Formats: sequence, structure tokens, C-alpha cells
Amino acid sequence: MPTPGLLNLNSVGRHKPKNISLISFNANGLIGSSVELAKCALEYKADIIMVQEIHLKSYFSNSCKISNFILLWTDRQGAPKGGTAIYYNRALYCCPIDTPPLIHLEATACRLSMAGHGILILVSVCLPPKKELLRSDLEALFALEDAVILFSDLNSKGTN
Repeated sequence: MPTPGLLNLNSVGRHKPKNISLISFNANGLIGSSVELAKCALEYKADIIMVQEIHLKSYFSNSCKISNFILLWTDRQGAPKGGTAIYYNRALYCCPIDTPPLIHLEATACRLSMAGHGILILVSVCLPPKKELLRSDLEALFALEDAVILFSDLNSKGTN
């Protein structure tokens, strides 16, 4: 029996949907794209938005809020631009998870609980230009759980 006066924060106002709407978005700078992203989220009734190329530093993170969404993000270390983010609807059973050490990929990840499904791991991924996609980076991300969904900007180039 729950203790009087204490509330279970994990269950208040949160739900486990049977299906979700996901959007992937290459922002090329989140600060200048957050209004467009908010409109897109509303138009497509997005539950989760995976964002790449956020170019965000910690002192600007408050300027990228979207109503009813929680922002998780990882900045590129040691270089300008880059970075990844995930916005999730605050009503979802969703929480951030640590990503394993990666050599070339940048990633932000979260764990999502859904009704009638197992746990899903959602990962927003970016491969910086001029970096090689390594099998070991992908294997590390897919080892997070049985059901991993990657949304990515791999900066692939044509090889004519």
C-alpha cells in the first residue's frame, strides 16, 4: 500500500501507448530550427523527435524547448557543430540512457515503454563528415537491448 502523502512520480500523467509517431530531423543548428521543428511535431502529431546536427552548447539549451516535450541532447566534444538530440512527449514512459563509448558516432539514447511491446531503445545518431562508419560503433549501440531503433545522419557521400 502506498504511503500517504507520497506520490509515484513515474505514473502521474504518463502512459504507455500502443503505437507512436517518430520523426527524424537534421536540424543544421537547433536554435534556428526549433520553431520549425515545433510546427512539424504538431502537424504530424509526433511523440518522439530524433534530431541530428544540433550545434547546441549547454548555455543555449533553454532556447530550444518545445511545449509538452522533454529534450535530451549530447553535444559534439572537441569540435564545433554536430551533436544529437531526442525530444519525447512528457506523457510517455521514456527515460534517458547512457550510450556506450563510441569511436566515431555521436549518439543520444532513451528507453521507451509501450503497451503490448517490450522495451524499445531509441537512438539519434550522427556520423561527423570525413569519419568512417565503424562496425564496432553500430554493434555497441545494437547491444543496448533486443529492440533498438536508430535514426541517423551518416553524412554519406556518393562514390562515383
